[in-house]
Amino acid sequence: MKIIYFALVWISLAFFPLYTDRGYAAAISAEESQRILTGIFSKYIPIYTKYRGVESTSRNVLREYDPKTSVLKSTVEVVLRRKDYFYVKPEIKPLSLKKDGKETDPSGYRSWETKPGYLAFDKNGNDRYLFKIVDTKIINKRECYRIEVLPKKMTSRHFQGEIYCAVDTLDIVRTVGGAGALDFPIKYFRSEFDYTLVNKVPVAQSGTLKVRIDIPVIYPDTLIETATTVIESRLLE
Repeated sequence: MKIIYFALVWISLAFFPLYTDRGYAAAISAEESQRILTGIFSKYIPIYTKYRGVESTSRNVLREYDPKTSVLKSTVEVVLRRKDYFYVKPEIKPLSLKKDGKETDPSGYRSWETKPGYLAFDKNGNDRYLFKIVDTKIINKRECYRIEVLPKKMTSRHFQGEIYCAVDTLDIVRTVGGAGALDFPIKYFRSEFDYTLVNKVPVAQSGTLKVRIDIPVIYPDTLIETATTVIESRLLE
């Protein structure tokens, strides 16, 4: 049986936050928000101009559940070599594959490569999204701006959610969210990622992805939860 899994992790530099149990800070004024957003765009537009994307090796654990009963159907562990480009489809090569604890030929791994989501902080970001800096929160022991991102168009390539940027450096620290719209056969999509620095540029380090798909007969209603840990990564010039 062919394995059809979704490698839809948006490991670009401006996607997808979680919440700590710290309280919300005071609201940030519109004038201050504009100053912060100007700084963020000034930081990231040159990055997207200089680099084409991120190459990484990651360990991924995929668990399939019956969404109605929460019964675990299967577990797959796959190590992937990925080239995630900012503006074109990714290149994905499986290095090892284990299904329900048994090693199997990695060539049996199938992924669905789609065009990447539209970046929030590139030169087209203001044309595609509305941004609101809500407040600050502590994420991974860093004070961060909590930025709500709303798409101006509801499509599967538009991000909808929150981005946390460090107050002191404007580094992306954590993202959480989904897509503006879901294309067939996806019924649910949600992703959360923490970031680290590679050559002073934020890239995804670890995270979770939840996708619910339903293709009658071929791939009946299934919830796929993926936990990803990036082993190594580098920027592509």
